[in-house]
Amino acid sequence: MAKRPAKNKTEISEPIEHRGAVVGWTHHDLGSSIDLRLQSTVSRAALDENRIDSHHFLMTPRQALMLAEFLLDTTGQSL
Repeated sequence: MAKRPAKNKTEISEPIEHRGAVVGWTHHDLGSSIDLRLQSTVSRAALDENRIDSHHFLMTPRQALMLAEFLLDTTGQSL
C-alpha cells in the first residue's frame, strides 16, 4: 500500500517589518472594535504607479483613544 504524502505543517515565520509613507487611512466601526486600515507606499514612483499597500489593524476603542492621544502629544496638537 502506498503512503500518503505527509501534510505540510504551517511554519511560523518571523514578523515582517513594513516601512513606507502613509498615504491614506480609513476606519470601520465594528461595534466593540474598530478596523483601522492604513495605506502606505514605499516610494514616490510606487505611488505614481498606484502600488499602495493596505494594512488592517483591529483595535479596541481604548487602543484607538490611546493612539490618538499619542499622536496629538507627539505633534504638539490639541483638540
